Amino acid sequence: MTEHAVKKAPLHVLQMQPVLIEKIWGGRKLADLFGKELPAQGRYGESWEVADLPEGQSSVAAGPLAGCTLSEVVGMWGRELVGTAAPDAARFPLLVKLLDANADLSVQVHPGQQHLAELPGAHSKDECWMILDAEPGASIVHGLNGEVLPEAFAGAAREGTLKAVLHHEEVRAGEVVRVSPGTIHAIGAGVALLEVQEPSDTTYRVYDYNRPGLDGELRALHLDEAMMVSRLCPSAEVALAPIALGQGVELRVDAPGYRLETVHVAGQADVSWEIARSSAQVIYCVAGALSLNDGLGGKLELKAGQTVVVPAALGRVQGQVRDARLAVAGLGGDLLLRDLRVVSVGAEVAPV
Repeated sequence: MTEHAVKKAPLHVLQMQPVLIEKIWGGRKLADLFGKELPAQGRYGESWEVADLPEGQSSVAAGPLAGCTLSEVVGMWGRELVGTAAPDAARFPLLVKLLDANADLSVQVHPGQQHLAELPGAHSKDECWMILDAEPGASIVHGLNGEVLPEAFAGAAREGTLKAVLHHEEVRAGEVVRVSPGTIHAIGAGVALLEVQEPSDTTYRVYDYNRPGLDGELRALHLDEAMMVSRLCPSAEVALAPIALGQGVELRVDAPGYRLETVHVAGQADVSWEIARSSAQVIYCVAGALSLNDGLGGKLELKAGQTVVVPAALGRVQGQVRDARLAVAGLGGDLLLRDLRVVSVGAEVAPV
């Protein structure tokens, strides 16, 4: 616990400082597109915007808790922060990342809750991808071209002939893809995305192009574990159709462990919405700008590429937007942007 956290601070919105992670497949778009301050050299593939894992902890960027890790803040605020529906009061229930794939990621798969009894130390990892940038022709792997027998799939993975059975699909900015546990998947070169998921980094690598990692050694494969959890068949759906909820709000994914909604507000406007005590919210600024009341009498100024965490017990989000596109994540099963009110600057508009 840092000295900033010795005394419990009042509940307020947290502007986050991400963990930047170098990857063999990474590039420089985290700086070029999303404004991250990268070292002068290196290939950076992941920005862990909101993370409360042993493998990585994002921290508070400003305010009375500046420098505290997310885990430390969870320890102070408990369910006031994470929400009454969070599976664990001592852990933030979401992991939110930005990814820049300058080269193809490994072909991989994640386990679900139903697999954990047979996989000691594993954690369920259900995730979704919001495509933020895609170069012409860029694609992802999602499922297989057809049903494949386990022995045939394992043999193709060992022999390096897996590409022929994988389903590649081109993607474009704005699309959202759910990667449920058991889905064979990979992010292709030229794709940058926002990833919202259960708080887990359990990944079983199936194929990695026989390329060395950053340390010069071949990265480990996990074929035995992957065969225990993989669905060796085509995906029923890749890019999910948005569901309009009104007021420019769209439901993009509602999974058991997380939910993602987006909202677009043109021009300048005052905005506010209610937060249910069941779930904290993560707000990511996709485009435009957001000036957010921080709950302490001040303002947090967000531009595209920045992220805040809103405690579940704060009650209401309030602020001003300018041509803003926001992605709002929370726990699954409940409306996030509830009682949304949008009043254009200079207009008298009745609350919705």
